[in-house]
Amino acid sequence: MNRLLIWFSVAAITLSLPLAFNIAARLQAEARMSAEVERMTQQVRDAEDRLTRLRAALDYARSDAFVERWARVHARWSRAGEVVVVVPPATEREPRIWWEDFLYP
Repeated sequence: MNRLLIWFSVAAITLSLPLAFNIAARLQAEARMSAEVERMTQQVRDAEDRLTRLRAALDYARSDAFVERWARVHARWSRAGEVVVVVPPATEREPRIWWEDFLYP
């Protein structure tokens, strides 16, 4: 009877080893998938934040304040009755055509 229990125990342990390795492998795979889900969730959050910032920038670009700033700073335009004063740069640059200074400050 004692020998039978010993052989049964050895057989049960031998049969349970592959199951133990399978459980360990599945736990590792689950941990990897959880890390991947967290990484992708963070990517989605970052993309949503970027989209929010882009929408805010687009709203600003459609506003009159942006048009006014762009016209005054980049195009060097003025309103009726105003005088535009362009200060030459402090350092000498290579010679450029006058309209390049007007269009590309």
